[in-house]
Amino acid sequence: MFDFVITVENVVLTGSFSEGVDLGVACLKLEGSKCSWKKFPGLSFKLKSPLATFLLFRNGKFVCTGTKTKTKAEQAITAFLALLKAEGFVSSQCSFECGVKNLVVSINMAGASVSLEQFNSEFDTIYEPEKFPAAVYKMGESKATFLVFLTGKMICSGAADEEDLKKTIKEFYDQLVEKNVIAKILNK
Repeated sequence: MFDFVITVENVVLTGSFSEGVDLGVACLKLEGSKCSWKKFPGLSFKLKSPLATFLLFRNGKFVCTGTKTKTKAEQAITAFLALLKAEGFVSSQCSFECGVKNLVVSINMAGASVSLEQFNSEFDTIYEPEKFPAAVYKMGESKATFLVFLTGKMICSGAADEEDLKKTIKEFYDQLVEKNVIAKILNK
C-alpha cells in the first residue's frame, strides 16, 4: 500500500576491553571526558573521529553509541582503544570484543498518515498527546519498540540484527494495514 524508507540513525555496540581502566586517572587526563561518580559509575567520553560516544566502566566494559553502521562503531572502538593505549591507561596488548546491542532506525511512510486515536484503540500503546506527540508501542514477541507519529513517520529501537529488524518492521506495517489505521494524506 505504502512504500517506506528505513534509515539507520544509531548503532549501539556493547563490549569489553581485555583490561580494566583506572577511571579516576582517565577522567583527569582524557580531555572531554566526564565523570559524576555520585550519579553514574562510569566515564563518558566523546570521540571526535570517527564521531562516537563511549561509556566506559572500571572493569573495561563499554558502550559505544552515535554511529550509523557497525563498521563505523568498530572503527571508533579501535580509535578509542588506541587513545587509551597511547595515554597508558591500558597495555599495548589490550584488545576488545563487542557486538551490536541495539539498532535505532527511522521509518518514513511517504504520503501516509496514522490515526493515533484509532491506533491507540487497536493496539496496546502508551499515548499521551499532551506530553508527547507519538504513540509508543512495544511489539509482543519482539524486543522492538515503535514511536508512531501522525505523519506516518516512526522510530524503531530494540533489535540487534538488521534482518530481524526488517522482518519486525514489515510485520508491524502489515498489522497497521490490516487494522486500517494508516491512510493516504490528501493533496499529496
